[in-house]
Amino acid sequence: MALPQLGKTIRTRRHAVKKTLMQVARETGLTAGFLSQVERNLTTPSITSLVVIAKALGVVIGDLIKQPEQIQPDSYQDQRQTYTVASGPVKYERLSTVFPGSQVHSVKFTMPCGYKSEMVSHDGDEMVFVLSGQVEYTVGLQHFVLCAGDSLHFDGNIPHTVEALMHKSKQAELLWVGTAQLFDDEHGNVIEEKHGNYERFLKGTENS
Repeated sequence: MALPQLGKTIRTRRHAVKKTLMQVARETGLTAGFLSQVERNLTTPSITSLVVIAKALGVVIGDLIKQPEQIQPDSYQDQRQTYTVASGPVKYERLSTVFPGSQVHSVKFTMPCGYKSEMVSHDGDEMVFVLSGQVEYTVGLQHFVLCAGDSLHFDGNIPHTVEALMHKSKQAELLWVGTAQLFDDEHGNVIEEKHGNYERFLKGTENS
């Protein structure tokens, strides 16, 4: 559910803050060539790249892409909405909510075989668990080939990329969990209300 003309939105904001492509490239760790292609809608950034782009431009990721809300703490497979970034090849399913003090964000990636992300780095941890298919992660100078049931945990500050390798399923599915702020909405009142109700229930049982 990308905003219309994502590239134009990014370019307009970059001009508004008076930054060159090279400046944004230095701040994000992405190449100026890749950013130029994004601005011209010739390629689609990954969701984690949007996090660092938004930070460099002084906006939140919600100013660049609309993502499904996740108000409740629970999430069910047949109710989640699949979305993409600017009609890109990767499909996402939001798994986590946001509440005051929360640090972990989670999303499911579905990537077609042959897809390879751009090299990106960002603050915080990143952990992936392969649900199906086969992928190759490059983290710095290390290469990790992962199959269904395999996982990888690394420092997101290290430049990394992922590629969906050829597989009979024709796609790879990943569970991604990290501290990069993929979602900027906040629905902590729902969780706090439920937590408060639970505490009141406990006090009631203590007094009975």
